[in-house]
Amino acid sequence: MTSTDLADAFVSTKEALSDAGIEDEFFLDLLASRLLVERVGESNNQGWWDSRVLSETGRTRLEEVTPKTQLQSRISLASKVGRKAESDRLPADAISLFSFGPQVESRLSAAIEDIEPADTQSLEALENISVQSLSEGWTDRIIEQTGSNITAASTTLTDPGTGDSFRIEEEGYTQSEVEPEKWRLLVTLLQGYGHSTDRLCVPYYPLKSELKSESA
Repeated sequence: MTSTDLADAFVSTKEALSDAGIEDEFFLDLLASRLLVERVGESNNQGWWDSRVLSETGRTRLEEVTPKTQLQSRISLASKVGRKAESDRLPADAISLFSFGPQVESRLSAAIEDIEPADTQSLEALENISVQSLSEGWTDRIIEQTGSNITAASTTLTDPGTGDSFRIEEEGYTQSEVEPEKWRLLVTLLQGYGHSTDRLCVPYYPLKSELKSESA
């Protein structure tokens, strides 16, 4: 599967989320990004985590348990898997693709809870993803499909090295600084995931305390 195919799956996922009732443009991009990366990393693809929640098998199992709310359940479970994998590799106070800080996450959770229960909500484009290998920069075409108006070419990341995570910037952001910078943060974190090819290397920013920032 090519990066173009992945970008098409990203667009289809955004459309499915919009049809399900997610209206905020940033939340559409953030959720679609998380779900795509989660699917790429599932055990029958890159094997970054032990999960198949976004595969056809995962949908079938959830439909048996929560037929009306299986979409909400898949989104929540997929997000938990990605968040756990990141937290195992990151310091406690970090901004990452699966964790944008309490304020953003609280609003996002409320939006997910508001998804209307239905019988026919599908993430078929994600289920059809089959990725056995990735090329450097595989997220660049996905970034082009976001509403950020920021391209991968306009941002430059340092070499992530050989560790299992890398800090994008030394300074980081407070909660109040995340909101006005959220699009740039999302794009840069996606670009960081584009360095994960044969292994998972999680990009992140430090999450600074508001109190420390004010005292400084």
